[in-house]
Amino acid sequence: MNILKINIKKSLNFERLYFDKSFIENLRENGLIIANLMFFLYVTGTNFYQNIEKSKPFGWTLFFLIVVIIIISLGIISFLNSKKLEKLEGITQSENTKILKKIVNRNRWKLFEENKNLNIINISFLDTKTDYGKQIIVLYKKNDILINCTSFAFGKTPNPYSWFSNKKMVEKFKTEFIENKNALQQNI
Repeated sequence: MNILKINIKKSLNFERLYFDKSFIENLRENGLIIANLMFFLYVTGTNFYQNIEKSKPFGWTLFFLIVVIIIISLGIISFLNSKKLEKLEGITQSENTKILKKIVNRNRWKLFEENKNLNIINISFLDTKTDYGKQIIVLYKKNDILINCTSFAFGKTPNPYSWFSNKKMVEKFKTEFIENKNALQQNI
């Protein structure tokens, strides 16, 4: 997996993941996806229009056009939500870190990077049934934590189309975090 250089200050301010990447890198990663989607939309739209114009049956071309529009819509939703950070109320930063380490150990994940503002958890591809694995990114904001799950395509670039499965991992992490937090608070 790629080591993402996260702009922590900007990410905390806007509650979205921001990476320190050049315009060329962003264009390379996202431009190909956009170009492919527009190509399929153009091909199916043109075929549908030609069938209508020539008074040919257009049932299948309409079906494929609708499928492509649905895929593009899901892609846009996925892309817009893939970098959103979800906020969880924590206790203190040290207690939040202890809870995080318990979750990592219980699930046999690996703590990839750890510092006072950021933790990155690697989830192996065996757990996620994908080829490249996932990372749960945890940022600390005062007593709260902000989390996001990122999947990778070809091992290096974030894959926005895995947003739905990433959301499932975030929900799993949130559930375990809240359970551990509640148990810890009851012991105090």
